[in-house]
Amino acid sequence: MTVIQPNKDKGVIGLIIFLSGLLTVVSALTIIVYSKTVSLRQDITGLTQSIQTEHVQNAELKDKFFALTDPSSLQQLAAKDGFVRVVNPQWAFVSRS
Repeated sequence: MTVIQPNKDKGVIGLIIFLSGLLTVVSALTIIVYSKTVSLRQDITGLTQSIQTEHVQNAELKDKFFALTDPSSLQQLAAKDGFVRVVNPQWAFVSRS
């Protein structure tokens, strides 16, 4: 009597192929996620520097604005345009009746 036994290694080989395929997919996903993370870090660094530059420009513009609206510079501007400062203004009121 001949006993025929199926190939017992077929299940192990299938498992090895499945696990190696899974390892390949996980490795590829890890590389993709890492490259995206590095790219996002570089973008964040660039945007942070841009924000700092904008803060500096904003501070400079505020300094210029406050220098232009300083009371002494406004008085010089008014004197240059021929305006006269009235110390005791007299107001004329008109009734609506």
